Amino acid sequence: MYSNQWLSKTISGVISLSLVFTLAACGSSSKDAPASSSTTGSAEAGSGTEAASSTLDNTTVDIASGVPPWKGRDNKEVTLTAGFSKGMTGIANQFAIDKGWYEDAGIHLNFVDTINPVAAFGAGEVDIADGDPGTYIPAIVNGVKIKVVSNMWRSRGAYWIIAKPEIKSFADLKGKKIGSAQPIGGMPLTLMEVLSQNGIDPKKDVQLVPNGVYQSAYATFESGEVDATIIHQPFATMAEQAGKGNVLAKTWEFMPKYQTGVLVASEKLIKEQPEVVERVLEVYFYANEYAKTHLDEFLPWAAKYLNLDEKTARTAIESEIVLWENDPIVDKNRLQVTEDLLNQYGMQRDKISVDGTFDNTFAERVAKRLKLGKYKANN
Repeated sequence: MYSNQWLSKTISGVISLSLVFTLAACGSSSKDAPASSSTTGSAEAGSGTEAASSTLDNTTVDIASGVPPWKGRDNKEVTLTAGFSKGMTGIANQFAIDKGWYEDAGIHLNFVDTINPVAAFGAGEVDIADGDPGTYIPAIVNGVKIKVVSNMWRSRGAYWIIAKPEIKSFADLKGKKIGSAQPIGGMPLTLMEVLSQNGIDPKKDVQLVPNGVYQSAYATFESGEVDATIIHQPFATMAEQAGKGNVLAKTWEFMPKYQTGVLVASEKLIKEQPEVVERVLEVYFYANEYAKTHLDEFLPWAAKYLNLDEKTARTAIESEIVLWENDPIVDKNRLQVTEDLLNQYGMQRDKISVDGTFDNTFAERVAKRLKLGKYKANN
């Protein structure tokens, strides 16, 4: 029997969760707000709500032909602080940054690293970021002046559970060490829930080891420090191709309603420069839809970015293509599922309602303009 004493039961623990983001250096100001900017509309507009009109609507967009909405538009220059994921989690957005699409849209980003985006938001040092709603929602409830403004390009956890070749089933995990990424947060929560669904008590049957993410997690697996681990692509593909491990689970198949990715913006940015929030989401989702529908162009870049051969990169990316939904509009019910699970597994002391934590105004407008989600043809 193992005792997972690292499991925090306080909201403050969730808020201090270490996540590695790339953040831009310094902020936007009200002087950049265009005169035509409007305030936000229905803050919790859902799938049954039509997008309100926007000053950015009169633009030509053709993703198939590579015509972005900002082309030919008079884009007022702004500088934002922004925290965007790297690796597979942020790959198409990094593609957009590399191609200069944010710059083309008049949005300038200067990047620095931070391990705690919530603290940075609280200090007024960040304007917009992506990440785990299980980190941001408790922060909002506890007074941090931010709001969820859209889903990420994928909002179901793209996590894999890989194990040593001799471990063929979940039953074989009993008595083993399993990498949980972090002590608390979305990845360990996902691991614990999937283990529970497969007859493994995460508190009694296995030892959970916080082993980091991406390369750090893979290094602990390769070295034998852990027998199995939850991990992102491309490391699941790399383990299989090298004969070092096999896939026990694609976790989203066990937790389809669990929300793992959102974009959040400061209330200051939303209030003073709402059009800028919309423009950021526009570039973000245009880039992700363009990459998904232009794989022959995107994959060679992705392979270089991930430092992989193109075949491995293609396998890793296509293995998760089902998750590449590019639907900006946040589903309140899925957000609530996430918060309830955090409470269930002791990562949040109190049950939290997600009411008032998100604003779909910009997501609705961008989805309609780019024909994504419910606005997609044949939907």
